[in-house]
Amino acid sequence: MREKIKVAVGMSGGVDSSVTALLLKKEGFEVIGLTMNIALTPQERYEACCSWSSINDAMRVAHSLGIPHFVVNLKKEFEERIIKYFIDSYINGYTPNPCVFCNRLIKFDLLLRKAQELGAEYLATGHYVRKVWDPLKNVFLLKRAKDQKKDQSYFLSFLTQDQISKALFPLGNLTKEEVRRIARDNGLIVAEKGESQEICFLPDKDYRKFLKQYVNEKSGKIVTEDGKIVGYHDGIFSFTIGQRRGLKVALGKPVYVKDIDTKSGNVFVAEKEKIFRREVYAVNVNYPSYIPEEKELRVNAMIRYNMKPSPATLHILSEKEVFVVFDEPQWAVTPGQILVCYKDDFVLCGGVIEREKKN
Repeated sequence: MREKIKVAVGMSGGVDSSVTALLLKKEGFEVIGLTMNIALTPQERYEACCSWSSINDAMRVAHSLGIPHFVVNLKKEFEERIIKYFIDSYINGYTPNPCVFCNRLIKFDLLLRKAQELGAEYLATGHYVRKVWDPLKNVFLLKRAKDQKKDQSYFLSFLTQDQISKALFPLGNLTKEEVRRIARDNGLIVAEKGESQEICFLPDKDYRKFLKQYVNEKSGKIVTEDGKIVGYHDGIFSFTIGQRRGLKVALGKPVYVKDIDTKSGNVFVAEKEKIFRREVYAVNVNYPSYIPEEKELRVNAMIRYNMKPSPATLHILSEKEVFVVFDEPQWAVTPGQILVCYKDDFVLCGGVIEREKKN
């Protein structure tokens, strides 16, 4: 008789990962829990993923389920791979998406390796996404979740085929309401626990406060499209495309950040209609399953999480570069954020949005 398949569950102390562990145990897997410690202090975060309270919740859930639980110290690696990227992005006028790269470089790399060292064949997480085998292409595909309001395929668009093959996503065919009901029915202590914020390492959800610990403020000008200086600022890291609040300019009408010039330090502002764009250029493109043979194809695409995928035409310029033209103009196309393209609800590719391509 074959031994039970061992699965490690990345347990954040939240309801999603807790139900993931519960479901896998009920399915007959040998389950162990792994929780990342990125060394946040108790004063910094109480509800975030990886906070001390969340680590404690994960331990309590694992104990209640009767499964082994391990805390994995990834402080040094997290600082080198995620924090540094986050800071460097803002310094250079980009708006980063650390969750995408945490999944690629931390959870499904370092945490997966630790799972394998402990004898696990798979790493399971509480992401809302579906993993589907395509027998014709002989690859695994990432499909949008049944609960499309909670779908997290966007954050997994930079995974490799090898990483996907070793991943399990038990919540992909469930809604959030169903997950909470399972937690309640099984008496999990985190059944009513609220959602953690998107970026786990930001104290008080204030990225500017966080960046000021690492970045020297450098003053610059706030300028209209016609070159009129309308204000001053203390650093481009405080701005992102589409931002309205915090500009401290009075023009008699609302204006928004349209562009950030890292060389001059100028922040350009314009009226709302000027912040929409149809064209998006992306680099460092990743194809989690396969690269299509066509160089031009119809897709649905997203330029940020929590937006509805919109119809567009994808132009594949090279293996690492794409150009997307949306059917309808999109609000605040932001360099540094992630462009994700879908074909029939499956993730086709993800790339880092770059400023306009220079011919």
